[in-house]
This record gives sequence, structure tokens and C-alpha cells, in this order.
Amino acid sequence: MRKYFCTLVAGIVALLIGCTDNGSGAVDRGDHVWKAQTDALDKAKQVEQVLHNAARKRHERMEQSQ
Repeated sequence: MRKYFCTLVAGIVALLIGCTDNGSGAVDRGDHVWKAQTDALDKAKQVEQVLHNAARKRHERMEQSQ
């Protein structure tokens, strides 16, 4: 049992050391592993807003024409 516990602790320590900030400042610049995905999501949100505004204007025009 002690052998498994030591292995578990060693694994957790290794993960923590591997995930620590190395001081490169990459996070401060906005560079990260999922940058491409987050950029795509931001663009999709912008397109969604444009489509929402267009639909709202179209609805307003339809209401005015009636």
C-alpha cells in the first residue's frame, strides 16, 4: 500500500512541477496552448453578434412595414 501511495505522490509532484509557470511571460502575452481555439471562439462570438444585430434590424423593419 505504501508503494502505491509513494507512486501517487511522486506523480502528483511531477504534474505540479510540469505545470508551473517557467517565467517566460507567455501567458502575459496571451500565448497559450489553446490560442487558436480561443481566437476562433472570439471570432464566432463576433459573427454571432453581427447576425443578432441584423436579425433585430430586420425584425424592426418588418414591424414598421406592417
